[in-house]
Amino acid sequence: MRIRFWGVRGSTPTPDPRNSRYGGNTTCLEIRLNNDTLIILDCGSGMRALGKSLIGEFGERPIQGFVFLTHFHWDHIQGIPFFLPLYRRGNGFLFHSVLRGAGLKETIEGQMINPYFPVDMGAMGATRHFLNLDEKPVSLEGATLRSAPLNHPQGCVGYRIEADGGVIVLATDTEPGSPVHDRSVRDLARDADVLVYDAQYTPEQLTGEKKGWGHSSWLEGVRIAQESHAKHLILFHHDPDSDDPYVDGVVMTARKEFPNAWGANEGLMISLPDCTVSNSMKVGGGDRRVEHRYHLELPVRVLWRDQKGNAREAEGLAKDISRTGIYFVVPTDIHAEEPMQVDLLLPDAITHQGELRIRLVARAVRTGKVDDPLGTGPPSVGVGAALNLVAGESPVLPASPPRRTSD
Repeated sequence: MRIRFWGVRGSTPTPDPRNSRYGGNTTCLEIRLNNDTLIILDCGSGMRALGKSLIGEFGERPIQGFVFLTHFHWDHIQGIPFFLPLYRRGNGFLFHSVLRGAGLKETIEGQMINPYFPVDMGAMGATRHFLNLDEKPVSLEGATLRSAPLNHPQGCVGYRIEADGGVIVLATDTEPGSPVHDRSVRDLARDADVLVYDAQYTPEQLTGEKKGWGHSSWLEGVRIAQESHAKHLILFHHDPDSDDPYVDGVVMTARKEFPNAWGANEGLMISLPDCTVSNSMKVGGGDRRVEHRYHLELPVRVLWRDQKGNAREAEGLAKDISRTGIYFVVPTDIHAEEPMQVDLLLPDAITHQGELRIRLVARAVRTGKVDDPLGTGPPSVGVGAALNLVAGESPVLPASPPRRTSD
């Protein structure tokens, strides 16, 4: 089973450069089973890019898919009118949701009636069917899907998909505090390989200004993952005001309590049951490309301040780098809440113009013990860090002047 995130934002799309790494499209996930069955979870603005990808993949071949909606707030349905496969004859989609008091078909089609959209769903050539679920498990094309009610204004459901030896749970737009719903989401997440969970607000916001808004926090996600024995936690439904460095900080804080926590970003791909993770990055117009990671072994000098504010430094090896991140190993733990300075050192043997130091600013997002990568005998620490978090952000520590510097 393969999972791909096409939209991870909550409430409203946010096409802002400050959100470029995590993405600004609202919620949409693609699930592809080993038998190539297509399942779509939620239809936010990320669905537009998914549709373009499917058209490119299938060409003239028909596209068949199963669509499951958590609820009907705009950020979860606004991609439907822009999903190109719906406009092609020969394609077919079966829409599912748990809806109380109104027809599913009428509710979905309602956002396209005059004067809200220039054409109605009658302009769509694809075959469309609508199924109103109860809470009993559903079997489809090699997968078992179960839903459960969540605590959200006007109602919402979470989904658990079991297929190909793996389990993914989507529990977004839910607020802790209702005993019935709290038990429901924990039961849904029981022993899941991947729990995708709403982390729109901080724990402090949930007890204050955002109480009753129907969303959750990283802290509740960690609690559910721990109590339900979920293997990986994906923090999801980022707030419109949560830019890349803010989400980085949330992920870093969550990992102190639950090391296998990640921040959902557009292009994140997970293969189950082995939880293999890969990524692609957004390019203008909704297209995608795989982010290149360059493997290397270069000396690195890291400068940071510890939790007491003391200046620290360590030398080690950089192992790989991409546009947005770097991975290096050093012989000591790095506990840094603030950005650190990372100097890559290119020796004269490579540059033939003296030592070249490339100075970067990064924030640690994960650390882990590694066995003897430096060849010095004792175990060292591997550090994954995000680069270029804030435009104009300066290192907090001075570095020894190199012969030649490129910033």
